[in-house]
Amino acid sequence: MRKLLVTFLFLACPATFLAAQTADALLSKTFKAYQSLSGLRVRSTIVAEQKVGETSIKRAIKHEAVYQRPNLLRVRWTEDEGQGSVTIVSDGKNLFTQIDALKQVKKEAAPKTLREIVRSGGRTSPVVDDLSCFIGEGWKDKVAAAKVVGKETLNKRTTTKIQLNLKDGGVQTLWVDDKGFIWQSQRRIEQKHPSGGNIVITITETSQEIKTNPQLPKGFFAYKVPSGFKQVTEFQAPQMQRPQQR
Repeated sequence: MRKLLVTFLFLACPATFLAAQTADALLSKTFKAYQSLSGLRVRSTIVAEQKVGETSIKRAIKHEAVYQRPNLLRVRWTEDEGQGSVTIVSDGKNLFTQIDALKQVKKEAAPKTLREIVRSGGRTSPVVDDLSCFIGEGWKDKVAAAKVVGKETLNKRTTTKIQLNLKDGGVQTLWVDDKGFIWQSQRRIEQKHPSGGNIVITITETSQEIKTNPQLPKGFFAYKVPSGFKQVTEFQAPQMQRPQQR
């Protein structure tokens, strides 16, 4: 009996240790998977929901992005079925930001790295996602604790769910496939409302397509100002028309 107990303890302790390391190992695998790429193409849907008491507001954004080292990108966000679209393109020399609602395009010199483009001012994202891993933001700087919370089939794909307690106080869940790629991310933020109660914000991004090192046609990152749009050095607020005097 004692020999059996010793054998059980010997086997159980390493198993517990390995289980405790699983989340960290998966996050490191995810980081390395994105870091190994020269290019990345992602098509996803972002749903942001804000709840105050019984009141809930939802916004949906379609997101398409292609990144290629060292400083090429083409990203487009489309909100509410075509309303409020924004496009950002870097052709390696120039960076263009197109805001459809303003019909304006801002042109500026392109920074030399993707990290400088997407993280202006040296700021970093508080979450772990495909872009942050691709540009080299380490997950250990953002995560206070992590644990595996199960398996789930997502878009006919088996994923592992990892729950993260972020250092900024938020909670994030990742759905990661066996290669380390993120197919869904959900972040929950809770804040105090000025008039009492809590504001709960949930941001869920679900990928429909992930292509690694995609083969892109020649001139994919070239940009041309659309017809009817104005090229500017700084965005200009739309002029309000004065009411006609009678």
